[in-house]
Amino acid sequence: MKLKRLPILLCLTFCISLATAQKPEKVKKVTEKVSFGTATYQVLKSDKITKHGTYKIMDYIYKQPLVVGTYLYGEKNGVWKAWYAGTNHLKNEGTYKANKKVGIWKYYDYFGVLLHSYNHDTDTLIFSSACGTDTKYEVLVDGKSVWKTLDCPPAYFGGISNLNIDITNTYINSKKENTNAVGAIYADISILVKKDGTVGDLRANEPLLNQDFRIILEDKINNTKGEWLPAELDGEKVDAYVVLKSVVSSYQTSD
Repeated sequence: MKLKRLPILLCLTFCISLATAQKPEKVKKVTEKVSFGTATYQVLKSDKITKHGTYKIMDYIYKQPLVVGTYLYGEKNGVWKAWYAGTNHLKNEGTYKANKKVGIWKYYDYFGVLLHSYNHDTDTLIFSSACGTDTKYEVLVDGKSVWKTLDCPPAYFGGISNLNIDITNTYINSKKENTNAVGAIYADISILVKKDGTVGDLRANEPLLNQDFRIILEDKINNTKGEWLPAELDGEKVDAYVVLKSVVSSYQTSD
């Protein structure tokens, strides 16, 4: 008797599972131009805004992927990878969960050499190619500025040159209507990276730094929360400066 009822129970269980299973969301494919390429992704048909599904940016010149990842109801989730334009070299790779970096992320330079490996779950630096050099950096000790050789210098994930490129391209794009307004900028900007990984004051060696450039510079740097590695001295995290060397001329283009 029990054996006869088993197929019925299995059928009921299966039917209930089908009834309660979440239906796939209806999505709409979107294609738009972004810096250096074309982005293809999906948005929910219900609001036509929320990204949901695979996200990809393809280089419009070399026809190679620049960014590949996945959105889940408007948040980055799963494995994400980015590449340098015109190469097959990874820029970074790792996993997002609800828009937050989790687990081990790896960051590379333009030639594919590993710069940083970092565990975002434990806030632990696994590897930095800049550690163990004899270079001296400006460090704040008890509120006073001193120059010291560090165990590991302050750093931007993936290299500060990538941040510089982003700032420069944003500035040049803002002058597309009038390329003569780009001018020439040669500046060393000292960025204080605090021991908690946040950014402190900014100092430019050029007092007459272009005001438009300064606004973009400050905006970009102030929106890099969670992207900085604090310096280490004698096994302890310390406040220290890193220098961003910026060179912009009217002959440059962002293409």
